[in-house]
Amino acid sequence: MERWASLLERDPHRLVALLRPSWAAGDDIAPMTASPSAIDLAWADPVFRVTGLAGRSRGDVRAFFQLSDAELDRIAAGSWRVPLRPAWQVAARIRNVADPRPEKLILVGVMVMIASVVGAAQWLG
Repeated sequence: MERWASLLERDPHRLVALLRPSWAAGDDIAPMTASPSAIDLAWADPVFRVTGLAGRSRGDVRAFFQLSDAELDRIAAGSWRVPLRPAWQVAARIRNVADPRPEKLILVGVMVMIASVVGAAQWLG
């Protein structure tokens, strides 16, 4: 996963096409725009192909990186409103899926802040 993120960060401002979510597209890997997707960039890397990336399908990528459908969607899926993302954002998504601890810490911090505000409002009210 780290190598995949590093490949994307080689050109951080390159626009990467996002895929339709797995629930909307099945195993279709066609990006929503003409730009290459994160899967295309992984497939273009000879190291991944030599070490076992068998193809460009969602199933091949899920098996190679040991991802669930939801994790692959978090990395590579977009919507009709957001069909492209800069490569650095996709790399950040990859790192968040690989190690979700920082993301969870932010979520816990936000929840604590909300609870504090609600508690203070009740105490003052």
